[in-house]
Amino acid sequence: MSYVTNLINTSKVKIIDALLLNNIYKMPDGRQFYEATEQELESVLNTHNQDH
Repeated sequence: MSYVTNLINTSKVKIIDALLLNNIYKMPDGRQFYEATEQELESVLNTHNQDH
């Protein structure tokens, strides 16, 4: 795996961890987190943080 791929995966894992800590377990459309892009995950987390 390349360095860039590792950075992306690390960032994505951190976002998923934050979502799980906020009791969010799936994407709003029902997909699993691994199926979403990093940008989609960030959007869900940002939306949740704005609501609370």
